[in-house]
Amino acid sequence: MKEKILEVKDLTTRFYMVDREVTAVDSLSFSLCSHEILAIIGESGSGKSVTNLSIMKLIDEPGKVLPESQILLKSGDHYIDLNKLSEKEMEMIRGNRISMIFQEPSASFNPLFRLGGQVGESLRLHGKGSKEDAYKAALELLEQVHIPNSKMRAQDYPFQMSGGMLQRMMIAQALACHPDILIADEPTTALDVTTQAQILGLLKEKQKETGMSIIFITHDLALVEDFCDRIIILYAGSLMEEGPARDVISNPMHPYTKDLLRSIPKPGMFKGQDTLFAIPGKVPDPGQIIQGCPYAKRCRFCTAECMESKPLIIEKNGRKVRCFHAYS
Repeated sequence: MKEKILEVKDLTTRFYMVDREVTAVDSLSFSLCSHEILAIIGESGSGKSVTNLSIMKLIDEPGKVLPESQILLKSGDHYIDLNKLSEKEMEMIRGNRISMIFQEPSASFNPLFRLGGQVGESLRLHGKGSKEDAYKAALELLEQVHIPNSKMRAQDYPFQMSGGMLQRMMIAQALACHPDILIADEPTTALDVTTQAQILGLLKEKQKETGMSIIFITHDLALVEDFCDRIIILYAGSLMEEGPARDVISNPMHPYTKDLLRSIPKPGMFKGQDTLFAIPGKVPDPGQIIQGCPYAKRCRFCTAECMESKPLIIEKNGRKVRCFHAYS
């Protein structure tokens, strides 16, 4: 069995508004093993990004990760709880042990500085070389992520790069300190299909080279079957299903997972009378108090029991599912 490098236990993140409390992540527990690629999947508003911002301790006021939440990172022969670390202690973790590729690369680079200096910045912040050493390392990183004419492109400003090239720059920046964990927050969202495949291939290549673990956030199940080892399905901040990627794709157990898969366009489907399936309704407002199953109002298998109480997670044969009818 692989060693767990990260273990999240009962993670709850709330935003305390003037007139209400909004629970974005609700008692979420999962683990990440060494050398593993874990996908976190769900519609917009499911709590995917908030989960990973919570791990990085990047939740700003009025948001708060509740103190009973545990975010355990493997450190030698023991685990440290990131939720109990100070901001100064977390600065030594971010970019060093855990790096993050953010959703929109054009908004993540400073438009006033050249990209080469920004890629090598984390090396200087973590005391891993002088300014000159960091710049040389940045050039090597640009070559590793297959950016042509790296010496010339390192002198460019962010506006001079395409979306795909900026994404490669961000991957280079995230890999600078050889992190144990890389969090990729929808890194292919704004890219065309060809560039998406290139970015996924690059992430897979670097993961094999370095042995790091990856948390890959997406809303597209079609991307992950051959890319990820394991899948977590999130809905309304709660875990709905978890299991090996191929098992979840080939034999989905939760109605939400089944509906997500039904929503994927298939080749040739529009030649006949087929229409693209759309899940009815929408993700509930995070501030809404839900008594039963979070997915009940959109579920075609919903019963009175689903409306009255929230199902517990059932674990069986390496799979987890939150549904009354999964094994019935």
